[in-house]
Amino acid sequence: MPEHSLVYDELNRKWKATCRVLLSGEVGELDDFKDWLYDYCGPRNVAKSEKTGKAVVSYDGHYSKNASWISLDEVDFAAKPAKLDINSIKDIDSILRGISEQIVYAGNIHLGNSTGIERSTTIMDSHYILHSESAWTSKYVAYTTHVIGECVFGGNCVSSNFLIRCNTIHSERCFEIYKGDFCTGCYYSHGLSSCHECMFCFNLRAKRNCIGNLQLPKEKYAELKEKLVGEIRETLKKDKRLPHLIDLFKNEMLDYAPMKAVFAKRPPTQQKKNDKSVIENAFTETCKLIFGVPYRGIDKYSAWLRRNTHKFEEGTSCASGSALQVPEYADFIRFPRGRLMNLEEAEFVGERLTLSEKDAEALTLANAGKALSPIAYFSPEWKSGNNTNNIGCPIEIDCTDCYRSIINLFCKRCAFGWWPRQSEHIFGFTRTRSSAFCINCFDSDRIQRCFEVSEARSSTGCYYCHDIENCHDCMFSFNAKNLKYAVGNAELPKEKYLEIKKMVLAQLNGELAKTNGIALSIFNLPDFAGKA
Repeated sequence: MPEHSLVYDELNRKWKATCRVLLSGEVGELDDFKDWLYDYCGPRNVAKSEKTGKAVVSYDGHYSKNASWISLDEVDFAAKPAKLDINSIKDIDSILRGISEQIVYAGNIHLGNSTGIERSTTIMDSHYILHSESAWTSKYVAYTTHVIGECVFGGNCVSSNFLIRCNTIHSERCFEIYKGDFCTGCYYSHGLSSCHECMFCFNLRAKRNCIGNLQLPKEKYAELKEKLVGEIRETLKKDKRLPHLIDLFKNEMLDYAPMKAVFAKRPPTQQKKNDKSVIENAFTETCKLIFGVPYRGIDKYSAWLRRNTHKFEEGTSCASGSALQVPEYADFIRFPRGRLMNLEEAEFVGERLTLSEKDAEALTLANAGKALSPIAYFSPEWKSGNNTNNIGCPIEIDCTDCYRSIINLFCKRCAFGWWPRQSEHIFGFTRTRSSAFCINCFDSDRIQRCFEVSEARSSTGCYYCHDIENCHDCMFSFNAKNLKYAVGNAELPKEKYLEIKKMVLAQLNGELAKTNGIALSIFNLPDFAGKA
């Protein structure tokens, strides 16, 4: 990218405007803050196009090290497919031999009405996006991963506007807040919901004009906010970075006594009863559609389904000692293990632990770690909207019947995956939207009855495909549009296609029945093609 491209210049202008809104003044050029803004975002991969040598950005890092890459704008969708000797196809290995030259992955993916995109990928209907991944219907975004919003700089998993280094949904004008929803004007906080004008706060709902969880008169809050924002602005201008909220506490000794005194007054809670059979039946039904075999017992297949998606780590509540699941989502995996609580515990404590007025008045960015340590607790759970019968899902937003999956949004009957949105009956996935009846599908939109596909759109009945659009009943197709009954990118008579599909399914079912998994994935096809 040129040092001062038109895209950068426009984003630099918006960066300065956002700083004026959030920090009451500018702090410098956008490029000076790129490393700090992109901290803990990604992961991204940058490879060279095998066609032109240009940089090709991809996301997540699950693709084989042996993968060949091409930029999406270099794909010739009108090119005639290489001739495929269908009579030589005896098994999956022979298919891979026949299409080995076609196994080229696409990066720099910008779709829909998108303009002004640089060093970014998986962008849909967005404008002026720089060094970012997975932006949907967004404008003026830089150094960010997973965003739906406008004027967003830094941060991971954002659906909001005018933000710097946040993880939040439906929020406006926030700086360094994590796990927040429906908030405005909040800074350096965690676990806020429907809060407005709060700084250095933890685990509050529907509060206003708070510092260190202490509610203040509006005039007093405004006075202290001006002082704190000024310190943040001047420190950022001088050092070109600020500590992450989590890092404020990395050297602070824990004193549980204030929290334990409050927590002792918490009334007992009743565990909800869940029905796992709904999820089991959904998995069996989906397997029947994809493999022709109604596999049962989803946990037997968990290692296979989780192989290429995000994971959990185990944690323990410091309040009750109960087990917690810490998801590999945004910064959750970095939450201090000695400060974890479940959501209900954290909100109970957050309502009752505050700084004193004297401590709130004396609070500075420099002493924040020590001053806030007694109230700084983190919950790896996030629940919003109507949620029913979800098991082992720490992040649920309007979803039902989900199992051990992360950040479930407006979906049902999904398991062992990360970020399903408006989807159902999907298992083993990452960022799959508006889709149904799929297994092991990634970064795809509006697909059905698919297995092992990535970057697919508006397609049905596809197996082992990458970067396809409006393709139906295809196998091992790459960088293609508008295909039907295709192996590789070569369309076949329906009868011949179904004959080959039957053979492929027999081989996959044989391995799945024997090992509870399938070694071949959309990400490692080059490795298997190389061995063939």
